Amino acid sequence: MKIGYLVHDLDPKAGWGRLSNDLISGIRENGYEVVILKEIDDGFEGSPLLRRGVGMFLSAFRARKYLKDCDVIHALDVYPYGIIATLATLGLRKKVVISLIGTYSVAPLYNWKTSLLSSVSLRTAAAVTSISEFTKGEVCKKVRLRDVITITPGIDLKVFHKEHVESKEQFIISVGALKERKGYHISIPAFALARKEIADLKYKIVGSQGDFSYFSELKRLAQECGVEDAVQFLTNVSDDELSNLYKEARLFLLPSVNAEHHFEGFGIVFLEAAAAGLPVIGTWGNGIEDALQNNQNGFLVAQNDTIGLSRAILGIVDNPERWREMSARSYSWADENGLGSMIRKYTNVYDKIINQKTMRIDSGRIIN
Repeated sequence: MKIGYLVHDLDPKAGWGRLSNDLISGIRENGYEVVILKEIDDGFEGSPLLRRGVGMFLSAFRARKYLKDCDVIHALDVYPYGIIATLATLGLRKKVVISLIGTYSVAPLYNWKTSLLSSVSLRTAAAVTSISEFTKGEVCKKVRLRDVITITPGIDLKVFHKEHVESKEQFIISVGALKERKGYHISIPAFALARKEIADLKYKIVGSQGDFSYFSELKRLAQECGVEDAVQFLTNVSDDELSNLYKEARLFLLPSVNAEHHFEGFGIVFLEAAAAGLPVIGTWGNGIEDALQNNQNGFLVAQNDTIGLSRAILGIVDNPERWREMSARSYSWADENGLGSMIRKYTNVYDKIINQKTMRIDSGRIIN
C-alpha cells in the first residue's frame, strides 16, 4: 500500500514536524510505501510544493501527479493540507484521511475565506482523526462529523526514555517555541513566586526564539520579577541534549493559553518529559488534557493562573514523596503512549478504508 502525506514539515525539533516524522517513519517500518509533500523546505525528504491562500489551487494541481498512484492520501491538518488533498484528488477516487492537529483545524472554520473549503474537505474525507478530544470537540462545534477517531501522538522511547538522575543544579524546564500561546508570560512570574520558597531553584526554557518581540518581553519580565539570573533561555538544542535536560530536571511545565481559536492541540513535549520520569504541569481547556494524567503524573491548572501554577510547582518540587509517585507514573504513562500504539491505530484506519469498511462521516453542514 502506498500512502501520500501532506504535511507542514519533517523537522523533529518542532511538535508538528516531530509528529509527521515519527508517523511516516513508523509507517515505513510497517512495510508501506510513502510519498511526502510538504510546505516547508526544511532540508529533510519530501517535495516542498504546498502553499496557503490562493496558492492552494496551484499546489493541488501540482500534487496530482505525486498522488495519483497512492492508495490513501493523509493530510496532517485541515488547512491547507486537507483542502489541497481534497482538491488534488477530485475525479481520482482516492481515499483521503484528514487529521485534526490543532489551531489550523479550527481557526479556518471561523474564517469566511476558508470555512467552506475546510468543511467540505472534512465532510467528504473517508476518515477523520484527531490528536485530542479537545481538538475534536472544537471542530465539531462548527462541522457535524460522526466517527472522528482520537489518536493521540506517541513518544519515541528510544530517544527520551532515560532514568532520572539527581542534578547538582535544581531546575524546572519548559520546551516549546517562544510564542504567547505557550504561556511563558505566566510561567516566569509563577516561577518567581515559587523561588521565594525554594531559593536555589532555576528555570530553563528551551525553544525557538524567532518571535523577537515576545522573547524581549520575556527577558524584561524575568528582570522585573527579579529572576533574570535564574531563568535561562536555550535554543538549537539537539534531541540528545534535550533528553539529558529532561533527565536532570525536577519538573516540566507548559502553561499554554488559548488565543481565540489558537490553542495547544496536544503537547508531545509532555510525553517526552514523562519518558524521563518528570512530573508535568499543563493547563485545562486545550489538548494538554489528553497529554497528562491529572493528579497522577502531574497537575492541570487553570489558564492564566499565576498563583495556581506557582502552588502546583511547589506542590511537586517541595514534596519528595509526591514527586516520586508522579515520576513513577510518568514512566508508566510514557510506556503506554509509545510510537507503536499510535502507528497501529493509523494503519488500522488505512486498512479499513481501503477494504471499503469506511468510517462514515455525516453529510453535515457548517453550524453558524
